[in-house]
Amino acid sequence: MKKWGVLIIVITLCITFAYRVDASVLTKKGGVNYYEGRKETWYNLDMSNIVKKAKRIGVPGDYWVSEDGLKMYGEFIIVAADFNLHPYGSIVITSRGIGRVLDTGAFTQTNPEQVDIAVNW
Repeated sequence: MKKWGVLIIVITLCITFAYRVDASVLTKKGGVNYYEGRKETWYNLDMSNIVKKAKRIGVPGDYWVSEDGLKMYGEFIIVAADFNLHPYGSIVITSRGIGRVLDTGAFTQTNPEQVDIAVNW
């Protein structure tokens, strides 16, 4: 009986994982991506004020740009989102990896679910 219970759990986890994996990825050329039902866009702006605020508030990390052009803070991609849904410093899953919400934008007024991924493209 124990073997069947473990098998059912493993199958359930595999189905759940397969359901949650979305092969679409935000690209420069595409400009817009829909990942897990949420709109993603990208932006390329100066991050100096974003980084200053994160440091001032005590969010651990240093600013850097990944090989594929993602603007990072510590181990996380810098993401802009609606602070009402994703409070400052919170973590969100994106098509490009795990992001940390350190910014927001006017887009949240028309689409509060959207995230904007900081890039160097």
